[in-house]
Amino acid sequence: MLTVILSASFGQTKPSIDWVSIPEGTFIMGSPASELKRHDDETQHQVTLSGFKMSKYEITNAQYAAFLNAKKIDSDGLYAAGAFPEQVLIYASSWSLTYTNNHWIPVAGYENHPVINVTWYGAAEFAAYAGGILPTEEQWEYACRGNTTTPFNTGACLSNTQANYNWSYPYDNCTNTSSTSPGTTQAVGSYPANAYGLYNMHDNVSEWCSSLFDRTAQASSTDATSGSVRVIRGGSWNSLAQNCRSAIRGDYEADSYSDFIGFRVVLVP
Repeated sequence: MLTVILSASFGQTKPSIDWVSIPEGTFIMGSPASELKRHDDETQHQVTLSGFKMSKYEITNAQYAAFLNAKKIDSDGLYAAGAFPEQVLIYASSWSLTYTNNHWIPVAGYENHPVINVTWYGAAEFAAYAGGILPTEEQWEYACRGNTTTPFNTGACLSNTQANYNWSYPYDNCTNTSSTSPGTTQAVGSYPANAYGLYNMHDNVSEWCSSLFDRTAQASSTDATSGSVRVIRGGSWNSLAQNCRSAIRGDYEADSYSDFIGFRVVLVP
């Protein structure tokens, strides 16, 4: 489980992030035409990547609070000294953070849940603060798959014991032992890791990527700091299983926020 170094006021030191080394390699990104419930923007193509490190868990409320308080971000969520001074980084939420007595505080019981209601700008600012960047969608899918070619890194199915999603809607002819899903985020690391040791790649919250959205899914990704529509990858606590697949792609305006979108960070050599 991750550790977070915090003072009593949540934010006098940097959060401690557990990293997983992802090896260099070549993989086929996207989904085959035979994959059920696939979308037409999942065209398969070969991608070669250098090695990198990725945060083992989705960034948590406690970690994000440490960043906000260290940078003295006010209740409006604006970071005047940051790269995006006119963009709101985060909005308060009953599952995430609240602003009290001039500090951002994780909601009790949600300290180690993934941070939500964070914009792409807020995710990018945290990544820079942590010494990294947001993953490209190529890096994200490669890390998610963990050398698998099946719809999920768990195989042909994603069960209720493997991920936090809407259990009432399992994939294709798969079955679950329970249809009563949590209906909210869960603490990071609550379900088994993939082959690379990464947790919650299919579930809990969808994740911001650095990449500008390209409908063809074949152009090179970019971590450019301009552009309004960004990629999100992975399923969330309210997703149908078909929308948790390794190849699933989503797009949101960079200033959007939601209770089902969070992020993780990568380090590159």
